[in-house]
Amino acid sequence: MTIDKIKSNKILITLCDEDMRDFSLDYDTLSLYDSHSRKILMRILQIACFKTDIEIKDKRMIVEALPTVDGCMLLLTVEDKNRKKYRLQNGKKCSCYDVGNSKNFLDVIQLLYKQNVCCNKNSAYEKDGVYYLIFDYPAVPKRFKRILHEYGVRCGDNIFAANLRENAQEICRSNAIAVIGKCL
Repeated sequence: MTIDKIKSNKILITLCDEDMRDFSLDYDTLSLYDSHSRKILMRILQIACFKTDIEIKDKRMIVEALPTVDGCMLLLTVEDKNRKKYRLQNGKKCSCYDVGNSKNFLDVIQLLYKQNVCCNKNSAYEKDGVYYLIFDYPAVPKRFKRILHEYGVRCGDNIFAANLRENAQEICRSNAIAVIGKCL
């Protein structure tokens, strides 16, 4: 077992086949829901944190397991429990959909526009080459959902949408389907 401190809050633990046998661990059944696995993993994480001087008391731990040719690697990230909390200015429900690249985006807009369903409160954003549609309704019409789920996935709610509105490139702030659909 090798333990490497990657950052001030990240540890990489490499377990070879022999270590996996010694701990009676199998990558395919490795889970925090299994009491044996959880017990062994917690012990390994405590040893790793002790050796790297990373404090885990009152902290949140994120463990990622990655298979290797001869065992597995565990990546431990330790974070403060006090996460940033956001309060949204308006409490209205909304739905956000990731529709992928620009071709999918234009195809979705065109299909939704042809459906001619009255859905005025929608906007479009682009972030890192991914296009998003935000609907400021608690529920999206079923005809819209079918198309949206065919070309993309629902990716969030109010907080995700607020983050997009703040950090993504705005394509159309209101009535995106009608405004862009007319041009297609």
